[in-house]
Amino acid sequence: MAENILILSMTRMGDMIQTTPLIRGLREKYPHSKITLLVTSDFATAVPLIPDVDESIVLNFKQFTISEDWEDQSWIKVYRYIEKSLEAIKNENYDLLVNLSHSKFSALMVGYLGIKNVIGFHCNEFGNRMTGHPWMQYFGIEVFNRTFNEFNLVEIFSASAGVDVKGRSIEVLQPPNQPSLDDFSDENSEEMLIGIQAGSSLVGRRWPTRYFAELADLLIEKTSAKIIMFGVQSENEIAEEVINLSKNKDRIKNLVGKTSINELAQLLEKCKYLVTNDTGTMHLAAALGTKIVSLFFAHAHPYETAPFAPGHLIFQAGVSCAPCSYGVHCNNIVCVDKVLPQHLFSAIENHIKTQSWVLPEEIGSESEVNVYETEFDSNMNFRLRPLVEYKLEMNDLIRSSYTLLWRAVLEGENDVSDQLISNTCENLSREYDCSDIELIDDQLEKKLIVIDDIAKVAHSGQSLCGKIIKGSSKNNPQKIKKNGEKLTELDREIEVMGMSNPEIKPLTDMFSKRKENVDGENICLLAIATRKCYLELFDESEKMKSILKSCMKKLLSLQVGYISHNSINVAVPGR
Repeated sequence: MAENILILSMTRMGDMIQTTPLIRGLREKYPHSKITLLVTSDFATAVPLIPDVDESIVLNFKQFTISEDWEDQSWIKVYRYIEKSLEAIKNENYDLLVNLSHSKFSALMVGYLGIKNVIGFHCNEFGNRMTGHPWMQYFGIEVFNRTFNEFNLVEIFSASAGVDVKGRSIEVLQPPNQPSLDDFSDENSEEMLIGIQAGSSLVGRRWPTRYFAELADLLIEKTSAKIIMFGVQSENEIAEEVINLSKNKDRIKNLVGKTSINELAQLLEKCKYLVTNDTGTMHLAAALGTKIVSLFFAHAHPYETAPFAPGHLIFQAGVSCAPCSYGVHCNNIVCVDKVLPQHLFSAIENHIKTQSWVLPEEIGSESEVNVYETEFDSNMNFRLRPLVEYKLEMNDLIRSSYTLLWRAVLEGENDVSDQLISNTCENLSREYDCSDIELIDDQLEKKLIVIDDIAKVAHSGQSLCGKIIKGSSKNNPQKIKKNGEKLTELDREIEVMGMSNPEIKPLTDMFSKRKENVDGENICLLAIATRKCYLELFDESEKMKSILKSCMKKLLSLQVGYISHNSINVAVPGR
């Protein structure tokens, strides 16, 4: 029973807001506990908006300004500040620590604090970053397998703390009234306000300013909206460029860098829509109930960081390289030019009329644009519903199958129910063009053979670990060494199979991540833990194979059912 909980959230404002379902779940799980949120000074002003937090600790690294004449002894000041801060935290006697920051620094901090129960990344005595929780291990491999991930980061982090977020949206506390905004917009005014944030943390993720300006003009001229520009001070030049390119400058208010967090929140509440790149403002607006029209380019991936609430719209270029892999620098960011101002305007105009996201006819499978609506499915799991009907590809089927696999495996369930498989396939059949399903069936057969090969190698690994365990009990170092070398060869074989088959790589990467977290010096115990890794790889390979076969069988039957109901096959009375 946790009574004193410390949560580390030392990244950005959006990440902090994304922790709210987790924090609410911890409060429900431990109603009498004290919850403390540790943040950096960059976003400390957002803490009062986070529900269920009793106290906050702020680390102020900005006080150590680096200049050209910085002396070496200044590093000593930084060290002493960190040491003093961590010692003060130690004295609070926290009994549960949840680390939602994935940096090496935060992991080192966790290792130094020595709190017994830790969720998230920490460092062992050798400084290696470790995590024992299955969902956090999955987080560690997801960034290398983004094509096959459907889990939002909210789900991953919450599940790692044992919190069920089914049907639970991100939320913030009601911002206090800001008198400074009273003159800006009368609450009773019928004038429609639409927010725009044209900046983002990375240049490559930004939609062109000329497109924002064109969209602003469409909204002003055809819906009589008033536009508010949001963002941090460093994005002011971007906002000014949008305004200068607009034909309706008098209808655009530039508040970039001019609002506090509370003022920003209150203004977002007044906006009917927010058009934004993937930003912290997006998450804040979603938590306040403002409708989002978001743009995801370059490394930004909607499956990972879409606003975790139903009823929001997401635009992404439908190009094969999207999203960029982390660590890749794109010299030709073509994705930002695939989504056009008319696309967004038509969607917003239709939503104003119908209160639902209806796409214009020009956005079809030939337009190279992905459009999703956020929703909770029939099981109250968060998902992105595709609004453009593309042809189903093998990767779509494999991605959905991995969702079924990991949701079961990482939650400790033995099997995936037929009903869940049926629901997934019905969604695929309804949202994609499945006319080429037989071609996918042929492609899939080759991947099933590879999965079968991985299962065989995993079985061999279990056997070798068993021999090492026996060898350790008989004190036979030569046999242990020989079998250890064979294990190294097997691991290399598993790695090569994963690298050669991206569709299978999530399985092999998860195996490698588990092995990374095997720690200790006792050969017998290490062999037992390693054998468990091979066993899990074997089980997951078998389950994935079974899920894929079941999904394919169901999709084929649904497609046959569709064809059999085609008008040419329907018996007409009297003929």
